[in-house]
Amino acid sequence: MYRKIVSLLAAISLAILVAACGQQASQDGSTGGDTDGGMEAAAFPVTVEDSLGRQVRIESRPEQIGSMAPSATETLFAVGAGNRVAGVTTADDYPQEVEDIEKIGDYQQMNTEKIASLGIDLILHSFDGFTEEQAESLEQKTGAKVVVLNPTSVEEAIDSVSTVGKAVGNVEKARVVEERLQSELNQLEQQLEGLPQPTVFYEIGYDPLFTVGPGSFVQDAIRIARGENVTADAQQAYPQYSVEKLLQDDPEYYLAGRSSGVTVEQIKSRPPYSSLQAVQQDQVFVINDDLVNRPGPRIVEGVREIAVTIHPDAFGAGSTTGGE
Repeated sequence: MYRKIVSLLAAISLAILVAACGQQASQDGSTGGDTDGGMEAAAFPVTVEDSLGRQVRIESRPEQIGSMAPSATETLFAVGAGNRVAGVTTADDYPQEVEDIEKIGDYQQMNTEKIASLGIDLILHSFDGFTEEQAESLEQKTGAKVVVLNPTSVEEAIDSVSTVGKAVGNVEKARVVEERLQSELNQLEQQLEGLPQPTVFYEIGYDPLFTVGPGSFVQDAIRIARGENVTADAQQAYPQYSVEKLLQDDPEYYLAGRSSGVTVEQIKSRPPYSSLQAVQQDQVFVINDDLVNRPGPRIVEGVREIAVTIHPDAFGAGSTTGGE
């Protein structure tokens, strides 16, 4: 169980907005990714500033792109560069096209030899704690330029779309996607304005219990969704938390990520949890954590799922959540 939790935390770090579907997907290319949209012919070289503050100069349009984060992969497809993605991680599962793309790494490490053999000329990396020295070492080993993306809030996740767009030469397409996401986020915030903020606990894994704290965009998503994270005073972004402290916090809503494999009934049946008001009031939900753990083009959808879960009356009978 502990190894599963470590993997879950690593997935969040790798990840650290609304998924385009149906007609909207065909309009903005957020899932197709087999075209650069024909919207522009960006001039190179370009220089982008990554999350480490590095000024990364990219001499020519990247033709073979490696992604070391599911969120970066989703963003590449959203900005119309999916057809140039040559390598992804074993954690990538969206959009469906990634199933046929070479795997160049996992939660723990990347295959630098395979990256070099694929002729990858740009790597998008997102891993909490990845340093400038490590980025430069990766460039030396692979011959690829490395851009590190580590947004810590929903707004930063949206902003990172333009960074990706500039790096791959799809600036105008990225602008369209970014403006759409910002508009959808603004509309959601307006819809939630003035609503009460129920207390929320978010479970990443159990036995031991892990949750989210300041510096995580899951906490930021809870805030935007008009919830109050009861672990907001934790000292880490993804801390281990004691059940005793949870019982003291006594949240109104208990949310858990689907990727942990837990069910609502399993959570409610834990003996210590019988006194929690969230359990007693049947306000325990399992949500699609890929939407909130990945700072990519589905992040607004993730915020909305939390909002619908803790404010069901604000969204009408037609709204659904990921709860069971």
